Amino acid sequence: MADMREPGIYGLTPRRVPSGNAEPDITWLMGRRLAAIEKMDWSWFFRLDDGSVIAPESTWRVVTPQGVVVTSEDHDQQFGLPAPVDAAAVAGKAIGGLTVTACNLDWRTGDLSLEFGSISLQFLCLSGGYESWRITHGTQDLFCTGGGKIAEFRPEQK
Repeated sequence: MADMREPGIYGLTPRRVPSGNAEPDITWLMGRRLAAIEKMDWSWFFRLDDGSVIAPESTWRVVTPQGVVVTSEDHDQQFGLPAPVDAAAVAGKAIGGLTVTACNLDWRTGDLSLEFGSISLQFLCLSGGYESWRITHGTQDLFCTGGGKIAEFRPEQK
């Protein structure tokens, strides 16, 4: 099946990646470590040890075998605690120096999950219209667009 192309942002043409056809390579995530989690204004940035960045514009969460530990929605909430929740600190403590052991991309929803052993860092698509997350890795730019559709910008388009 040929690439499905349509005009994109900034004059680039994204390659739409339909389920089961020419899926983008995200195996490079394997073995990566989380170097930093930052919140700047309304955006979150998950920086990996190789310089790659995952930038969710939607909800993310950390899940252990015991359940949900923290989500982006918890950030700065008091919850009756002595201090507001620092979601970056809680997520960083849960994941620590662990490496990515598996990565999964749900082609129906656009949800991305990084597995750190028994701990999951999940980036969720919660909109039929807005971009949910993006990954920048070297020359690869991967986006979860509205409705969970995945778009990849290739190096020759930059």
